[in-house]
Amino acid sequence: MKYKAIVSFVGKVTMAQDEIKEIDDEEIINDLLNAGYIAPAKEEKKEVKTEGVVEDATPSKTKVKKIK
Repeated sequence: MKYKAIVSFVGKVTMAQDEIKEIDDEEIINDLLNAGYIAPAKEEKKEVKTEGVVEDATPSKTKVKKIK
């Protein structure tokens, strides 16, 4: 599960304030939760806008103007 750091801390797991990280070790999770160092991260669903996107489009070549 992903957790968000409430404060910065260093140890077996190191995180900066507001950093979100996946933590799997239950003992570490319990210690950090009890200390108030982390909280479960809220799931953020990102919407990707595809309007106007053309699939399999090849990029156009950049024109270079020679300066004399």
